[in-house]
Order: sequence, then C-alpha cells, then structure tokens
Amino acid sequence: MKNRIKEMSKRALGFISIFLLVVACSESLNIDKEDLGAPTITDFSPKSGIFGTRVRITGTYLKDMNKVTIGGVEVNFERVNNAEAMLITTAAVKGGKIVVTTPQGTAESEAAFTAEFVRPTLISYPNTGDLFSVVTLQGDNLDLVTEVSFGEAIAEIKEQSENKLAVAIPFIAGDDQVVDVSLKYPYGEAIETLVLEEKFTIIKVRPTQMQCDEGVTVGETFKITGKNLQVVERITVGEYEATIVSSTSEEIICSLPIDIESTIENNEVRVWYWKTYYNPVSTTFTIKIPPYYVWKNVTLYGPTHPNVNFFSGITGLSYTPCEFEANADKIHLAIYGSANGLNLGTLYPKDGGLLDKRWTCGGIQISGANGVPMRFRKLKESNEADAKFIQMINEGTLEYFDAETAAEAGLSYSTKKQVIRHKAEEDTSSGTGGLPYNASNDEGITIGGINLVMVTDKDYKEVLQIGFVKLKSVNRESPADQSGSMTVDFYFQKDMGSN
Repeated sequence: MKNRIKEMSKRALGFISIFLLVVACSESLNIDKEDLGAPTITDFSPKSGIFGTRVRITGTYLKDMNKVTIGGVEVNFERVNNAEAMLITTAAVKGGKIVVTTPQGTAESEAAFTAEFVRPTLISYPNTGDLFSVVTLQGDNLDLVTEVSFGEAIAEIKEQSENKLAVAIPFIAGDDQVVDVSLKYPYGEAIETLVLEEKFTIIKVRPTQMQCDEGVTVGETFKITGKNLQVVERITVGEYEATIVSSTSEEIICSLPIDIESTIENNEVRVWYWKTYYNPVSTTFTIKIPPYYVWKNVTLYGPTHPNVNFFSGITGLSYTPCEFEANADKIHLAIYGSANGLNLGTLYPKDGGLLDKRWTCGGIQISGANGVPMRFRKLKESNEADAKFIQMINEGTLEYFDAETAAEAGLSYSTKKQVIRHKAEEDTSSGTGGLPYNASNDEGITIGGINLVMVTDKDYKEVLQIGFVKLKSVNRESPADQSGSMTVDFYFQKDMGSN
C-alpha cells in the first residue's frame, strides 16, 4: 500500500512539473509577443546640440531597432533596453525629426532635434614658410575644416584633429608670394570660409651653389652638392631620369638606370624644383658603361621565403625555383640557412648537392646538374692585392677585370671555399684569434665585407670567370633562418678572358 502511494505521488509530481513548464513556456511566448510591437518615440533629450551630442530617446519596442536617422541623416546608436536608446549625432546632421526603424515598423518623433553648429577657431599659426614645407595651425574645431587654400592654390592636409591642422604649402607660380590663407568648413547647410587675419608669406627657396661629379659608371652613384637642395624634386641626366638614393639640404646621391647600353658623353644634368623649374648643373657629364656587370642592392631570399629566388650575374635577373633548370647555366647566387648562418653558394651538386636539395618546383626537387660550379674566398685588407680590389670596389673605381688580368694583378685563387657564410655578429665559433667568425674565417663575410666569387670547371680546379659580392644587409629571425634574406652588390666579369 505504501509503495502504491509513493508511485502515485511521483506521478503527481511529474504532472505538476510538466504543467509548470508549459505555463512557463506559455508566459515566455506571451512576453516575446508583447515585445514584437511597432516602435514608438515618446520623448528625447536634449532637444538640441552640436555634432557628437549624445541624445537619449525614450519609447517602446526599441530594442530591435536597426536604423536611426535625424533629419534623414543616419546616426550611430547604442541599444539600452526596450524603452530607451542613446543616439550620437554627427557633423552631417543638420537637424530634423528622429526616425527609428525596427523589423516591426518605424516611429517618428513629434518634435525636431535642433542642430547647433560650431565654427573652427584659430589660436596660433605661422605667417611665413618655405614652399612645400608643412606648417601647423592650432585652435579648436579644426577637424571641421574641409579645405585650406593659400591664395588660389589648395594645400594638401597632412594631419588633422580637433586642435591641430598641418598642411603643406602648395606651389604658386612666380617669386615669393604674400597671400591670404582661407579655411573652408560646413556650417549648417552652407559652406563658410575663415580667412586668417594675417597674410602668409610663401618663401620660394631656390637651390644654389650646385656642383656635381664629372660622370658616373652605370651601376654606381654620383653626387650633387649645394645649398637648399631639400627643394629638389627630380634630377635628369640627358634623356634619363635619375633615381635619388638619398638627399639632404646639401647633398644628393643619385643613380642611373642599369639598362643604359653605351657610353654617352656631354650630358646635361638638370636639377628640377618648383614643379617646372630647373637649373643646369653640368653640360659635360659622362655616362660610362662598366666593362663588367654590376648589380646593386640585390636581395636574395631563402628557400622557405615567399619570394625565394636565384640571381644571375649575367642577366641581372632573379629566377624562381621553377625557372632554375631552364636558366641554370647563368645563375650564380642563392642563399640558404645552415651551420648557424645564412650561406651563399653554388647550385652545382658535385659536393653532394649542398643547395639543390633545399628547393622544389611543384613539390619535386630541382636538379642542379647543369648548375654553375663556383668557389669563394674572403678578400682581406691585410693582403696587398685584396686591399686594392676592396678599395676600387668601395670607391667606384673598379676597372675591367677577368680571371687572367686579376691574377696578374696579384689576386689569389688558391683558397676555394664552398660557401660565403654570415653568422650572428657575436658568434666566435670557428673564428680565429678570438675574433668573430664573420670577420676572421675565410668563409665568413661581414656587413660591408667583400668576397671573391670564382666560376670554375666541374672539378673546381681552373678558374674561368670571377666576380665580387659585397654584403649590404642581412634580415633573419634566427641565425640559420631558411626564410631569411641577404642584400648584396654583385660585380661579375662580362667576358671569359677578353675585354
């Protein structure tokens, strides 16, 4: 009998639980239905304000709103709850009624929001500046400014905030100019203009006292010196546009395109400024074609780098691993990481394929069977012949060279190393005399150091061609980073034993 009563009690409790759950769900559904009405706006505050004002609206069914406009201009909002939300006005708001949109409908306020407008004001500003220089104005509400003009010329806005406005002085034809500076900004539906009280003097600085080198060998750089060179915009040499490598107010370093094919004498060097103005600096400038290949600032990337490449000292081109086999007989440089350093070496596989095992094309290992056999040696200041070549390379006075003439000048080919290696700067392992590896080991190379490149027969005995590698920079995450890079200047013999 007791068991039967217990069983009846359990069933009763179960029915009660189910009943309560159904009631709860029913009440929840009823609440959701009540929340799905069309929105209304009962009030908002404040009734007016400048851009950036936070306006609180109250009403019903606001929690699902997906768009709010003031006078037709959409504004940002922050949902608070079903009965209120916060709007944030923008500079585009010109005033008007507030309209809220939800999936269930729209609501419009009875009253209109009144937009109050502010004007930019200036506290301090310069009244003189050099052409193209950047001047800074200080004040309030300067982020409203949409345009700055010096006379009729519109300036480029470089930096802008509420309290700061930095602009570049634009070009105006003629000599020094005294002009009005005006700032345009929106005010309500209109665009208004603020004119600075003091006129602005644009000082048109000219480059002066200019001189340049007598000529340049293609692949090298030439120098122009003078005063006020910071205003120089471009430099031409005859029909060629020079590349400005570096520039200060007193010195400009330039280079010419490397594809110039013949020596050209009596070129006019022009220094251009103020957009269309120029001064001739020389009319006797000589463009010389070097009797060797020279490739500056060549960047080589390791096997796992997205830009992995090989480089040719003959064509001056970079090649991908998939392009290697078709161009193997003219490719000379590649890098990879091992032995705590980044290595430059040959892709010819006689010594066990030091390099070609590290690259694949379409998942298949490339073959170095037709690669160029090469060996390397550090040039040392302590060696008289080496020191001469180091000096000529660094000073840009290197003359024609080949394997035979360089040997006659005392350059030795007796030490033939498999690679050129750059370890971490402080690494002294395998160094000599306690010095870092890069500076003292015959395979090492320092930043700015120069190594001899020897193209040999397939047994590495006879030297057929030579070149020089000057290390400019190294970029890597670890000493043997397979995705690291090395940037070099590469000088390479043009012919095999003849000028």
